Amino acid sequence: MSAEVFYRAMGLSGYWVVDVWESRGGEIEVLVEPPRESLCCRACRSRRVHVHERKLRSWKDTPFAAKPVWIVMQSPRVRCLNCGAKTWHQPKFARGQKRYTKNFESHVCRCLSRVTIQDVVETCGLSWDTVAEIDQRRLKRLGRPDLRGLQRLAIDEVHVGKLHRFLTLVYDLDSGAIVSVSKGRGQKALTPFFSRLKRARVTIKAVATDMAGGYIAAVMKHLWPTQLVFDRFHVVKLMNEKLSTLRREMYRELKDVQQRDVLKGVRWLLRKNPENLKQTPRGDERSRLTAALKLNEPLAQAYYLKDELRQFWQQSSKATAAKFLDGWCSRAEATGIKVLRTMSHTLRGHRVGLLNWYDHPISTGPLEGTNNKIGLLQRRAYGYRRYDHFKLRLLTLHHAKFTLAG
Repeated sequence: MSAEVFYRAMGLSGYWVVDVWESRGGEIEVLVEPPRESLCCRACRSRRVHVHERKLRSWKDTPFAAKPVWIVMQSPRVRCLNCGAKTWHQPKFARGQKRYTKNFESHVCRCLSRVTIQDVVETCGLSWDTVAEIDQRRLKRLGRPDLRGLQRLAIDEVHVGKLHRFLTLVYDLDSGAIVSVSKGRGQKALTPFFSRLKRARVTIKAVATDMAGGYIAAVMKHLWPTQLVFDRFHVVKLMNEKLSTLRREMYRELKDVQQRDVLKGVRWLLRKNPENLKQTPRGDERSRLTAALKLNEPLAQAYYLKDELRQFWQQSSKATAAKFLDGWCSRAEATGIKVLRTMSHTLRGHRVGLLNWYDHPISTGPLEGTNNKIGLLQRRAYGYRRYDHFKLRLLTLHHAKFTLAG
C-alpha cells in the first residue's frame, strides 16, 4: 500500500504530511499541514486571508498495528482581508472542537455495535462521557422504531435504579422492538405514545398488560375498542403473592416451634409448579411441601387452587374457559379464606380481559425477558447517566449485535 493511499484512508487527503514518527511511549504521531491555498475565512468563505497565528493541536485517530495514532498540526488562525474576521482553520478530518478524528469516531461506533460503553472506555482509553456522546450520535442515526404496522403490543413497567427509577415500556410483540420508553408509570406515562399512534393512524388489535388500573384506563381511553388481554404471568404472580401472604399469616398463628420450622422453609416451594419440584441437598422438595400442606388445611386449599388456576389457559374454547373461571372463583369463595376471596373478586372484575386471551393469545413474557436484558445492559455499561441516552439505547436494543448473557 502506497503512503498516499494510506493517508487518504486516514482522511488526510488534501493535507501535506510533513513527518511521521513513533514516540517513546509507542504512539505514532503524524505531523500534517494544510496547503496555503486551502485556507479560507469561515465567516464569508473568502480566500483572501492572512495567517494571523498558529496553535499546536492534536487529534486521536484509529489505532494502527495496535498502537495509538495521533494527528498533529500547527493549526492556523486566519484574518480575512474582506470582512476582517479572525477564524481558526477547521480540519476536514475532525468534527468541530473534538479531540478525535471522524475515522476514530467511526471506529468507536463499530466497537459500540458489538460491545458495551465500559468495554470501549477500557480499550480506547477515552472517558465514559466521551464514549457516551459518540454512542448517542450513533444511536440517533439508527432511527426510532417505525409505528406503522403495529398490531399487538405489550405494556409493562421496569425499575432501573435510583437515578431513573420507573420507566414504562411498550413492546411490539411481532417485531420484538421496544417502541416507546417514558418516565414514570400509569396512565400519564402512556399519553404521549398514544398521541403518536393517533397521528400515525395506527390500528391496534390487542394489548397485553398487567391488571394495574393506570394502564387499563390508558388503553380504554386511547385505544378503544382494542382488546385488552391480562397477562398470564402477572395473574400467576398475583396468586403466588396471595399464597405467600397466607403462609405468613399461618406462620404467625403457630405456637409450636417444630411446626413453625416446617412452614418456614416452603415459601418458594409453594410458588413452584408441581412438576418442577426436585431432589436437593436440603432434601426432597415434594416431601417437604407435602408435610407443610398436611400441617395447615387452609394453606393446602390455597395451594391446590393455585395449581388448578393454571388450567384456565389450557381450555378448549373461550366458552369453556368462562365456565372454568366462574367455577374456580366459586370454589375460592367457598373456602372462606380471605386472600382467596380477594383473588376471586379480582379475577371476576377482570373477567373480560382474561377471556380475551382466547382471541389473542399474547402476554408480556417477551417484555419480561427484555427487562432482564435491560438490567444486564446497565450492569455491563456501569449505568447510564443521561436519560435521553438511556432512552435511545432501549429504543435501539433490537439492533444490538452482542450477546446479552451473564
